[in-house]
Amino acid sequence: MTETVDRPTGILSRSFSRRSVAQAGLGAAAAFSSAVLIWVCRFWDPSVHYVSQLGATGMPTAPLFNLALLLLAIAAVLVDRALHSDADVYRVGWPIATTLLACGLCFGVASAVTCSPGCPVPFTPGALPQDLIHITFAVIGFVLAIVAMGQVAVVRRRPWMRAASVLTLVAVGATSFTGAMIALFRGDTVLGGNLEFTAATLAIAWFGIFGAQVAMEKRVVVREMGFSG
Repeated sequence: MTETVDRPTGILSRSFSRRSVAQAGLGAAAAFSSAVLIWVCRFWDPSVHYVSQLGATGMPTAPLFNLALLLLAIAAVLVDRALHSDADVYRVGWPIATTLLACGLCFGVASAVTCSPGCPVPFTPGALPQDLIHITFAVIGFVLAIVAMGQVAVVRRRPWMRAASVLTLVAVGATSFTGAMIALFRGDTVLGGNLEFTAATLAIAWFGIFGAQVAMEKRVVVREMGFSG
């Protein structure tokens, strides 16, 4: 005789939802910590104009800055895990969780492969292969973060989160574009650097806010399960 075992699906679902709350909450905390650490590095060495230079080989700020990048990678992956069960809800073309996972992996590589001293632009005199790897993955990660903002801005879920995503997307795009034009035409490096730091901070803060919003949503689900159980 074959015995059948009834699985306590309600308990499993509640446990899974609690885990999602923890993942999203930890992701938000990791993102906000990343932003704080980057600005600690910035105040530590205010002579540095561009973000990636803080993590260049030989810089005193390198260990702390690369930890900040790693925390950002962890934040993106944790929020991705929290959204995994909501792939059908948080989907614009493809799951937002997929964008966050790819973004986190890019920042993870950028945290492990740092710039050479001075962080030269790839294919310029003095640039090394590590500069190409770091900058490529950092830029792709940043672009994927912007894509994720755009996806969340389209999802009809939380009006305030959609508004925050649109505002952040516009602000990040404007500051990034202006900073890039200043660098391209060899303008004021101080202004260009400040704009780059501003864009990076806004993008990282968005991860924190989105993670917090997902954690709140999951907490409501857990509460409702508790009442229904």
